[in-house]
Amino acid sequence: MRKSPENPEGQPEDETTESTILTPSEIGALSPRVPRKAEMLREAPKPLEARTHDADGNEIVYLPEQVGEATPDTQFIKSGDRTKQPWVFKGRTKDGKVVLESEDGEGMTIAQRDFERGYERSKRVYVEKTKDGKREIRLDTEAVLNESVEFYNTHELKDFLKELPKDIRLSPQSEAKLREAMREGFDSAMLLPSTDLQKGNVNKLLTGLADKQLPGLQDAEQYSQAHYMYEPDVTKNATARNRPTRKAYLLLYQSGPLPEETIGEKPEDLDKLFAQKKWNGLTLEEYLMLQRKELEARKNHSFDAYDDDAKKSKWTWLLDSRVPRGVVHAHWYPGNRRVSVDWRESGHSDDRLGARPAVVVEIEV
Repeated sequence: MRKSPENPEGQPEDETTESTILTPSEIGALSPRVPRKAEMLREAPKPLEARTHDADGNEIVYLPEQVGEATPDTQFIKSGDRTKQPWVFKGRTKDGKVVLESEDGEGMTIAQRDFERGYERSKRVYVEKTKDGKREIRLDTEAVLNESVEFYNTHELKDFLKELPKDIRLSPQSEAKLREAMREGFDSAMLLPSTDLQKGNVNKLLTGLADKQLPGLQDAEQYSQAHYMYEPDVTKNATARNRPTRKAYLLLYQSGPLPEETIGEKPEDLDKLFAQKKWNGLTLEEYLMLQRKELEARKNHSFDAYDDDAKKSKWTWLLDSRVPRGVVHAHWYPGNRRVSVDWRESGHSDDRLGARPAVVVEIEV
């Protein structure tokens, strides 16, 4: 024991305390003015409030949360509105009003009671007139989704359902692309999984679609039991172009005759034409699904049947399915009642062979 300024009574000390004298440099480092590396939070907290503005520029503060069965970013239309103007549900204000936002980002508030009585979930029905003014095309994306799901369920392609969204949502760019395609006569659509998943199921598509009889068809339209494919190991492994490889997409196509400007042309020239028109070609997997889908709707093979008359023939290049030495093509051949798939060099042409165009529209997933 010893007395010290810290222990004037000389009490026993349990521990020995060591003191360290700091240098002027170390003392200076303790200053709060010395910059230090900031530590980032691993996950930033979500904002409790969000904001939009009404037509007059007034700020609307709201909570982005569910009201009834409406969840944020769900699209609605006002009941009876013939223009089908979409409104996006954003959430509710602190005093309980529902916040909606137009496609232009303009917000508004209405009473929850008025919202529940006067608005309904949008089915996203697009209506466009063709450029020649002769036809009006309607495309209901909800119906397209439901029909695609039913098709995959019916044909034991349930793996495809894993990649499909619960609803088809389009960005402004994708919606503009869809509307332009409709004006050019693209009147049909199908929701498809990624090309990777399609390619991994090509054998199932062949046996379950192009080589499977459909009850109720006339004998002349019924599939024969033997499926024909030239050099199957080459053709089935064709590479798909211009498609999302890891996510679902919307495919638009024309249900009518092949465009006249494609008949008798070489793929190397068709590539230039399609690029100019912003079209895609079909892939092998897409063709196998569409030919079956159209057969079941029409009860005949008028969608893809070969004909000796070039003006009637639906024999088509599948411009977006490429093999090392050429391009895949396909048709329904009435003579032996079966789907025929083949390939030829990109410089090949035939007066009865054209190309069915498609338009790939990316979706929000």
